[in-house]
Amino acid sequence: MKRRVGAVLAATVLVGALAGQACGSGFDETLPWYLDTRGGDARDLKRLYAGQQGVIMARSPRPMLFLNWRLLHGLQVGPEAGPKLTADCCTPAPTFDGEDGGVYGWTRARETLPGVKSELSYLSVERDIGNYQTRQNCFREAFDTAIVTLRDRARRYGASSPAVRAWLDGQDSVFAACGQAGVEMPPMLADQPGWLRADRAYQSAALALYNGFHNAAAERFGDIARDPNSPWRPMGLYLKVRALQREALAKPSPASFARSRAAIAELAAAPDGTFGKGETRGMLRALAYRDQPGQTLADLDRDLNGRQPYPQIAVDLRDYLTLGAKASSRPDAVDWIETLKALDPAAPLEHARERWSKTRDPAWLLAALARVSPDDPAAKALAADAEKVPAGPAWLSAQYHLVRLTIAQAPPAATRARLDAILARKDLSGSDRALFTSERLQVASSLSDFARHATRRRICLGGFEACLRNGDMLPERGQADGYSMETGPAAETIGFGEDARAIIDRMPLDQRIALSRNPALPTHLRLDVALTSFVRAVQLQDDAAIDGLARDLAKTLPQLKTDWARIAATAPGPDKRFAEFFVLAKIPGLRNDLVYYTRPVGSVVNFRGSWDDWTILPADQRAAARAPLPLVNYQSSGVIYGQAEADGDLTCLGECGPGAFPLRLPDVVAAGQAKAQAERTAFFQSSIEKKPPKGSLNVWEEVLAYARAHPEDPRSPEALYWLIRVTHWGPNENDMSSRAFRLLHARYPKSNWAKRSPYHY
Repeated sequence: MKRRVGAVLAATVLVGALAGQACGSGFDETLPWYLDTRGGDARDLKRLYAGQQGVIMARSPRPMLFLNWRLLHGLQVGPEAGPKLTADCCTPAPTFDGEDGGVYGWTRARETLPGVKSELSYLSVERDIGNYQTRQNCFREAFDTAIVTLRDRARRYGASSPAVRAWLDGQDSVFAACGQAGVEMPPMLADQPGWLRADRAYQSAALALYNGFHNAAAERFGDIARDPNSPWRPMGLYLKVRALQREALAKPSPASFARSRAAIAELAAAPDGTFGKGETRGMLRALAYRDQPGQTLADLDRDLNGRQPYPQIAVDLRDYLTLGAKASSRPDAVDWIETLKALDPAAPLEHARERWSKTRDPAWLLAALARVSPDDPAAKALAADAEKVPAGPAWLSAQYHLVRLTIAQAPPAATRARLDAILARKDLSGSDRALFTSERLQVASSLSDFARHATRRRICLGGFEACLRNGDMLPERGQADGYSMETGPAAETIGFGEDARAIIDRMPLDQRIALSRNPALPTHLRLDVALTSFVRAVQLQDDAAIDGLARDLAKTLPQLKTDWARIAATAPGPDKRFAEFFVLAKIPGLRNDLVYYTRPVGSVVNFRGSWDDWTILPADQRAAARAPLPLVNYQSSGVIYGQAEADGDLTCLGECGPGAFPLRLPDVVAAGQAKAQAERTAFFQSSIEKKPPKGSLNVWEEVLAYARAHPEDPRSPEALYWLIRVTHWGPNENDMSSRAFRLLHARYPKSNWAKRSPYHY
């Protein structure tokens, strides 16, 4: 077993540097949290590998798109090939990953010899290859094998033995060559024993390899293969072959390729069981990739598009995609993938339409659908073709794009019926359910219908800690996306879709308040809608709405129960405004839109976010129309193909392709737009509008004035404390921080609020 580890060590050193490994999906930092371009969770992937194709996302990694291509053409994937096409295959194994292995494990192991101190504060495993790039030269397995060998030699020959110390000196030189050029082996012992002579030969061969002297390394590995006394003999021939292959790829020439192929033939002719014999096919293909690219591409196209997948499918795929993308005549599968991925907005669409017209292959129809926008002249014909796609692997994608292209014109009832039938299925992946739910939301028949389709479930690859958000783990709780932990065994999260947030922010206040009371929404989402609606009500100075929301919020945000009760109980006027503004001061993340709002979580002192510079406009100064935030502000993930209002894709977040998906407001929301626009005239935008109209009321100035005028009010010192906080994490107009600080310490020097505010900055 130890010898086999040694073989893996050397093989890894060579393969990591030269083999054409095929990446799976890798790690996508733009990954949306309820859409997964890599196939979803384990249940979704199991169905996908079995042949159940969902909506194809053009922004999926190329290996995933090749998997989609196979399924679209009736080719099998299966549980063995599927993970190879969807898993990250190309990230090198960590080198620094534990006390017992890798570089760190090696530095600790060498210190176990008497008198040896660590001189390796840093050991580079990469070589500079120019142009500010490096190549990993040594891999973890090399250090793991050295650790095992050192322990074996120390046990058998004595940790204090000069021969073992000489072995360590030789191995230090080998590892120094991982990152340095020109390293040489130390002098040999005059009377070195036979075991050290054999190990020294192996170390010398490895040093030559790391130094880039591949022919010399091959010669030395060949000598090891012929030495009956060497413990490294079983893998000597294989390592010789790998060294010559590396030489051919590093310095291509007819002679180097001939030598490499001859060595591979020697290994292929060796007896069964010879180490590395099973890798000769891949070695030959790696050479052919370089000096016979045309024939290699043809062979790969034949093999990869066979009905049954094979073990090397992921490895071969990378070569196929790379060669195919460069070829003057691209294979159909590569052509399809690159058409989906192309950034050019026009030519790929025309190409996809031409291929669809010529081949009638549904894959090409899906490529055209992914790229066409509803206002394109070709959209109508493509939608008609999508309507005709029969049940099968292309059907769900065709249905998604059919709705996308027709949702603005088709009767909403007909679209609802189509989508309800799809959503009734029990076999939809998490991503597919999110997509069709988003489309269904946009044709909601009522606010209650809207509430039932407004939420999305975050995709979790395991437990709560493995839920996806922008290619990362879960965010800190209370972020603007509205997700939070559900109770129960599902250990998943639920929140508003991007589309739902944009539509809610375009609702008039009465619709928002009604939505905040809808039991179909989880409590934390009703809180979000209620708080942002409360801000709007305050800006509008709509006392009835303010009081109703205060009574609601006493239940959903009980940390401020006393404050909510005071608001509802106070008559309109300055005292009531102060009660309202006092709450605005306590909740830093408040906004009148969901897009930049931060939910308050935990105790009041732990509420997070920043404060806005709130302004109350006089009723006669609300003439200017203030548009809602552009849709692109709501798309916090995926890809945005432009910056205009219509460029935001709040359904597939740009992942399904560059074809636009203009947001459709449900009829019930569209009917309230005149009212919503009228309300927005009261929403002064301090970050955009430089100066408020004459007669406007600055919220923080009024809080300060109230505290100054009401020294006996027990809320006054706390209000001054919060004003200091406001200026730390928000606006500080006219040196508000100093003014609030001086008043607090002058009037209430012994109060807890003064003690908690030792500085004004």
